Amino acid sequence: MYDLIVIGGGPVGLTATMYAIRKRLNVLLITKDMGGKTNYHLSLPWIADYQVIRGLEIINKFRSELEYLDFTHHMEAVEGVSKKDGNFIVTTKGGAGMEARSVIIATGTRRVRMDVPGEKEFTMKGLCHSALSYAPLFIDKTTIVIGDDELALAGELATVANHVYLACENKKIPETPLGIKLPIAKGDDFARKLFLKGPDGQVSEYQADGMFVEKALTPNSQMVTDLVN
Repeated sequence: MYDLIVIGGGPVGLTATMYAIRKRLNVLLITKDMGGKTNYHLSLPWIADYQVIRGLEIINKFRSELEYLDFTHHMEAVEGVSKKDGNFIVTTKGGAGMEARSVIIATGTRRVRMDVPGEKEFTMKGLCHSALSYAPLFIDKTTIVIGDDELALAGELATVANHVYLACENKKIPETPLGIKLPIAKGDDFARKLFLKGPDGQVSEYQADGMFVEKALTPNSQMVTDLVN
């Protein structure tokens, strides 16, 4: 029986686990990887690694402490969480079941992707899913944001970039290219061009220094679907 089980090995999960250890709780971190989204960073041809400030150093410190205390973590994806006699049973993908008095869900969100040719190959190579995170790297650059909800407005990017194209699939956002569909992205080592198909079927080519997919966020909460609303 654990005092606490933390699900998710990103910045929040690692921090929660370290604080629980320091409070002398019997805690277990369950995660498929250590670091979460901090394991990924955007590469750009004009930016060297030393020019980018990241939280990775802090995360690595927590990660190294937890990896040293091997009894505090279990490396596996969580399948579900259920209740039993007032406690929680956390079931992993491999079928293991751990019982705890309390559970912290720190699994974050995942980005809704375009599912078009070129997206997988160029993700984090000139193409990423967070304009907010990387806007400062695009001062006086030409960029493209793909999406049609509030995330796509990317105000931070518009204040620093020289030009921002907005590619959307419907007419939700006013004063934008309307009815455009996204079929493909192309480049060399980095994403360089975006090909857009208009409502008339005509394909247009746009060149940019960087591209951002801002379609939506989906919470990684499937393991508690049957437990809470």
